Amino acid sequence: MLDMVLQDPTSWLMDVPETLEFIQRNLGSNSASLQQTLFSVLGVLTIHFPRDVLMSVLTDLPHSDSTTPEIWKRILSLAENSECILDVLCSVLQDQELCGIFNITPAELDLLQLTVVHPTEENLQELCKPALLQRLLKIESLPVLWLVLRGLVLLSERPEMAIGIRDLLPDVMKTLRFANTSKASKISRNVMTHVGKREAHPIVVELAEKLLPLFSHVSSEVQVGSILLFKDVMEAVVWWQKRNMRKTVHRGLLPLLFQMSDETPSVAEASGEALVCCAKFLKWKELKRQAKRKGKMEIKECLLRQDRQTANEYLWLSLPYLQNSQASLRYEAVEFIALQPLRGDAHPAVRSVATGIIQRCQGQKAEPPQRRLIGMCCWPC
Repeated sequence: MLDMVLQDPTSWLMDVPETLEFIQRNLGSNSASLQQTLFSVLGVLTIHFPRDVLMSVLTDLPHSDSTTPEIWKRILSLAENSECILDVLCSVLQDQELCGIFNITPAELDLLQLTVVHPTEENLQELCKPALLQRLLKIESLPVLWLVLRGLVLLSERPEMAIGIRDLLPDVMKTLRFANTSKASKISRNVMTHVGKREAHPIVVELAEKLLPLFSHVSSEVQVGSILLFKDVMEAVVWWQKRNMRKTVHRGLLPLLFQMSDETPSVAEASGEALVCCAKFLKWKELKRQAKRKGKMEIKECLLRQDRQTANEYLWLSLPYLQNSQASLRYEAVEFIALQPLRGDAHPAVRSVATGIIQRCQGQKAEPPQRRLIGMCCWPC
């Protein structure tokens, strides 16, 4: 049926909102060929009915669904290569109806249009209005957020404009939960580079705090982006602020250790790199050595050699991972919790059981996570 649509689009695609809803509903399919066909239909639909498509994406599709920005990005890529579609997009972004839909002012709507036109010096000067951009960052519409971030990327590339938008970084970080990772990360890196450590220091600790919950986000793209940005933030901290940052870095150690076992290679690799960076920041030589060796059991023991209060904090941080969808991460959490008595209990019998657990863990490292979990459930108490 989709092939018939592509052959005769004007007959099949008259109802633009219904067609877009169909595309959006089926984009989550695991079939690469179906996704490719759906994007082909989207392209044909956009070429034949550009204004209807653009307005429908902005007003009809779910504003918080992860497939909506994928549709929006595909349409904007068409606009970049078609002057006709770009002109229609600029016209749509002048439609005062959008002011009522998104509760924004005409001046804020004008900024959205400036994010898609050619970035001349004059256009960027008009776009650089931090107070208005901050309001737009709070709109719960992924297409609108995508446009605002696109504009902020352009501004962040200019040193003098990067200084003007530095106070927006906390708001930019909040958009990471919508998988706007690449743009949000690029904005943050650009701003910290152009502003410099001395000027960036009031915001870096706040940024780090906002990044920690994203280490276990459902999107691997968000995970990698937030972990790598956490590294950048640590490097941007000035010496007199490191004391305030140490607590945040300590709280990131256990999640990064667990994520080293993530089933997505990019997440596991980024986590390992960030853990080394954390050890350097904390000037913790033994942790740095074990992190470089990727010795997970040794890293766990290293963390548990701290005071009892810190060990208990790590215990609480590990509990949510027992419900993780990945067996490898659940295993890491169970193993870490089982190690708790090793340093915290003075009774030799308890230490003996803990030592047996460690030996069992080391002997099962080569086994699949599911089998390891079953084995752990059978350990004697």
